[in-house]
Amino acid sequence: MDSKKVFILNEYRAQQAQERRDYVEAIEYSHCAVQAAVEGNDDWGYCRMMFNVATLQYELGYLDESAVTTRALVASDAVASYPDLQAKAKVLLSRALQNKGDMEAALSVALDASEEADDHGSLEVRLSSQHGLVAALAEEGDLEAAWKEALNLSEMARGDCSPKVAGLANWTIGNVGFMAGKDREGVKYHQLASQALASINDVTQWGLFNKASAHMRLFAGLLESDTLECIERAEVALGITGAGESDLLELEITRAWWELETGNPNKADELLIPIEAKVAGPYPFLLGRTLQLRARCLDALGQEAAAMECAQKSERIFTEVGAEVLAADSRKIRDALGQSAR
Repeated sequence: MDSKKVFILNEYRAQQAQERRDYVEAIEYSHCAVQAAVEGNDDWGYCRMMFNVATLQYELGYLDESAVTTRALVASDAVASYPDLQAKAKVLLSRALQNKGDMEAALSVALDASEEADDHGSLEVRLSSQHGLVAALAEEGDLEAAWKEALNLSEMARGDCSPKVAGLANWTIGNVGFMAGKDREGVKYHQLASQALASINDVTQWGLFNKASAHMRLFAGLLESDTLECIERAEVALGITGAGESDLLELEITRAWWELETGNPNKADELLIPIEAKVAGPYPFLLGRTLQLRARCLDALGQEAAAMECAQKSERIFTEVGAEVLAADSRKIRDALGQSAR
C-alpha cells in the first residue's frame, strides 16, 4: 500500500478512535499517519497529525510528551508554510508549559505566538493567541499587563464573532478581572461568557467554563449559591462527556476548596489526600495547590506541624515552577503558623 493510502487509513482510524474517546489508540494511529506523511513528503498531513498527537497528549495529561511533540512541530521546516497552525501549536505549547508550572517559558512562548498571529494569523488564531498571552501573563503574576491585554482581547472579540468565540473571550477576561481584584468585572464577563457558551450546545466546553468560573469565584471569596452551582454543573457536565485528567483533578481540588471555605476542613482534607497521590509527579503545579489547601485544612483542624510541612512543600514547588504569587501565599501560611507556634 502506498504512503498516501496508509496516511488516509490511519487518519480515519485516529478520528474513529477519538469519537470513541479512546485517545491512547487515537495517538497510536496518528503517529502512524505522521510516519506515512513523512514517507510521502506530505507536509500538510505531517503538520496536521503532529498537532493532533500533541493535542491528544495534552488532553490525557501527558504534558511532557505534548510539549516535546509540539516543539518538534514548531521547529520543523514543514510548518513554516502554515502560519495559522504554527501559531496554534505555540498556543498549545504555552498551555502545556503553564500546566507543568513552567510559567516563564509559557509566557515566552505565548508572546512569540501572539507576535506570529499578529503578523500572519486569521482572526481565529489571533484570538486564540491573545487568550494564551493573557493567561500566561496572569499566571506569572503580571496582572496589570494581563488586564491591559484582556481589554485588547475584548476589542478583538467584538463584531461578528460566533457565540463560542465571544464566550471564550469573555471567560478569559473575567478570569483576569477576578485575579486583578476587579470582582465586579469578573462577574460581569463570566455572566456574558455563560450566556454565550450555553447557546452552543457543547457540554464539555460548558463544563470546563463552570469549573473555571467556580475556581475564580472562590479566589474572589464569593461563597454564594452561584459558586456552588458552577461546581455542580461542571461535575455533571464533565462526568457525562469526560475530560482530560488535569481538568478532572482541578475540579476535584475546587470541590475541596469549596468545602474548606464553607466550614468543612475535615471533609476538604479527606478529598485532598487521594488527590495529592494522583498529582504527585506529573502535575507539580496541581501538587502545589493541593498541598497549599491541605496546609489550611490541617491548620483549621489543629494539626500545626503537618500544616507547616504542607505549606513549606507548596512554597518550594511554586518557587521552583515560577508561580511567585502562589509561592507568596504559601509563605504567608507558613509565617502565620510559625508565629502561632511561638
